[in-house]
Amino acid sequence: MADWMPNKEKTMKQVILATFVMVLGAFVITGAAGAEGREWKVVTVELAPGTADARHFYPGAELVYVLEGAGYLEADGKPKVALNPGAVTTLQPKQGHVLKNASLTRPLKVLVVLRSQAGSVRRQQADVQPIF
Repeated sequence: MADWMPNKEKTMKQVILATFVMVLGAFVITGAAGAEGREWKVVTVELAPGTADARHFYPGAELVYVLEGAGYLEADGKPKVALNPGAVTTLQPKQGHVLKNASLTRPLKVLVVLRSQAGSVRRQQADVQPIF
């Protein structure tokens, strides 16, 4: 491959991230009318190889975008979701879930966008029972 040709994987990641930002922007604009008293929080989560996060939930909706690595998300009332770079999934408010890294050699990195009532964006441990 010639040196002047862009790295195909890097270009694809940039396109996916740009698309994600556009969709998120549309989501923000669409929800702006009822946005009073709501807040957005964007966090990155990194799980070490072979580990899992504690089962938990947030009081608001979540949008999860996979930056790198491989794993899966187990959420109450939904089938297990495979996570690979570029994958996007959503979670409903108070939907208990756990994020797991399927790789024994590479970290799993995800970008999480949280939307909830102002002042309520905080993680809560979930019991083993489903949250309703």
